[in-house]
Amino acid sequence: MFYVVLALTVVTAFAVAYVFLIRPFLHSVPKLKAFFDEADTFWGKVWALVYRSATVAWSYAMLVFGTLFNQLDTIAGALGDPDLKTQVSNFFSADPKVLGWFLMGAAVVTLAARLRSIAKSA
Repeated sequence: MFYVVLALTVVTAFAVAYVFLIRPFLHSVPKLKAFFDEADTFWGKVWALVYRSATVAWSYAMLVFGTLFNQLDTIAGALGDPDLKTQVSNFFSADPKVLGWFLMGAAVVTLAARLRSIAKSA
C-alpha cells in the first residue's frame, strides 16, 4: 500500500510540475510556439505530433499493435483468459509473436522512411 501511495504522489507531483512549470516554459520557446499554436485541441495535438502525416500516424498504430501482440501472454494472464493466445493464434494461423515483430519492424521502417523524407524537405 505504501508503494501505491508513493507512486501516486510522484505521478501527481510530476503532473503539477508539468502544468505549472514545464508547459509554460515550452510555450515560451520561439521554435515551439507554432507547434503549440497549432495544437489547441486533442486532435490538433495528435495531428501535430504525427507531423501532419497519415504515414507516421499509421506507423505509430502498427507499433502499438505489434507491442500488444508481443505481450499477448501477459495480457491474457491479466484478463484471466489463458486460452486467449490460442484463440488469437488460430485466428492468424501463425505465432502471434512473429506477427507482432513483423508489425513493429514495419512500423519502424515506415517511420524512418517518412522522417527521412520530412528532414530532406525541410
